[in-house]
Amino acid sequence: MGQPIRNITIVGGGTTGWLAALFLVTRLQGAVRRGELDIHLIESERIPIIGVGESLSPSMATTLEQLGIPEDDFIRDTDATFKVAGYFVGWDAADDGRPLSWVNPFVGFMTAGWEFERYELTGGAYGDGPDYARVVSPCREAIELRKSPKMRGQKPFEHVLRYAYHTNAAAFAPFLRKHAEARGVRRTGADVIGATRDERGHISTITLEGAREVPVELVIDASGFSSVLHHKVMGVPLVDYSHILLNDRAVVTQLAHANPDEPLEPATRATALPHGWAFRVPLYHRTGNGFIYSSKHCSDEAAANEFAGYLGSGARVDDMRVIPMRVGRTQHSWEGNCIALGLAAGFVEPLEASAIFTVETSVKWLLHYFPDSDWEPALRDRYNSRVTDLYDEVADYIALHYRLSRREDTSYWRAQRHEMKVSDRLEQNLSIWRHTLPVRADFASTNYFDENTYIAALFGKGFYRGRELQPMREVDARNWAGLKQNITSAHARALGMLPDHRAVLTEIRTRASG
Repeated sequence: MGQPIRNITIVGGGTTGWLAALFLVTRLQGAVRRGELDIHLIESERIPIIGVGESLSPSMATTLEQLGIPEDDFIRDTDATFKVAGYFVGWDAADDGRPLSWVNPFVGFMTAGWEFERYELTGGAYGDGPDYARVVSPCREAIELRKSPKMRGQKPFEHVLRYAYHTNAAAFAPFLRKHAEARGVRRTGADVIGATRDERGHISTITLEGAREVPVELVIDASGFSSVLHHKVMGVPLVDYSHILLNDRAVVTQLAHANPDEPLEPATRATALPHGWAFRVPLYHRTGNGFIYSSKHCSDEAAANEFAGYLGSGARVDDMRVIPMRVGRTQHSWEGNCIALGLAAGFVEPLEASAIFTVETSVKWLLHYFPDSDWEPALRDRYNSRVTDLYDEVADYIALHYRLSRREDTSYWRAQRHEMKVSDRLEQNLSIWRHTLPVRADFASTNYFDENTYIAALFGKGFYRGRELQPMREVDARNWAGLKQNITSAHARALGMLPDHRAVLTEIRTRASG
């Protein structure tokens, strides 16, 4: 067995670099304290945080708790709010042309497949009855009523409804940095301008501005789309997703709340527009807004104008920033002694808030398959396989949103429906799901999206509208009626105990400052 790694160098800061640094220094704290491990982060002083999206996944609450980060401080210092679902508006149309909306909830009180099927067979989903999300979860009502997922006085991370966060990306990275440096991470502010490799092909030194050479052992490339080490030095190519996902640009802006006491919606809104879709992320003091589009169907100027027209008065094209997106993943994330994370490893458009989740998950896997000086290939290969599956899984689920859209009003939406490809696996699954509901065995991996997530999307997008499904088992009508009543009562109890979203956040912020 080889010797333990004694030096970890992270190139790039931002949320990715500092989250990785905090994970590593926390989990490897013993070695750091004994002087057996040095964790060094090098970040440019000139490159701003991209911050396209500020919506996190539900896993972040668990991550913060595992890392020993006070939730109250996080909420106060990053202007955070809660999120109980993604809210999709205008992606689809009813038979009469009316725009439809649907919700992908983080929590549901129904779990067995036969219950979902019975629900559809009784005329619920997308018929004249209540929509799927209202039947299986109280999240849609919580969004519409601007309810908090936590009760007043609940302890950090306690909740009634499972939640994620919206956070200010420009504040989140400094927040992570503060905790990482307090636990022993060293930081250097400098640009990386090159690197040298040894006879094995490993990076042996990196060169900083001013020709300063820094020896390295294990290197994490968190340098964003530029990928200064993984792509430019190690030569690992990109697996392009442009045949699957059309969008390659974002225009973003920030807006103050019209009213400082404005009720806060606990959801990320994704609203379909003629040439793309717009996200709205409500923070405590402002909103983060972005328009995701395809440069093949819309110029940057036209996109900014369309976005400004959607946002209304208060939105200025001059205040908007255009960001090119490199959509795809590296052929493999771990090459030699260099591991790509975040945008350097891959990016799938921000429709389902997967970007930071991939960082969280990849760092956890790195700690599980952590190398020593022997650099065992089996550890690298398993890590690469899992990360590849994760990115492909995210790409599949996002591609589903476009393939099943019923919009035909512009060339953009027609291309999304009819010209873009989907993976062979998803194509086969869609053929199967026309006759039955998704099950876990249908997926190569379920790191982020499982059968319940797909069921929510399929019902929400009207995939089963007018279809005949055979129930997996016979359900007695009386039992079904009792089950529905129990679920309805559980939803009512949950909603009844939940207070106003902004009021709970104000209480938390006051508590953190006290």
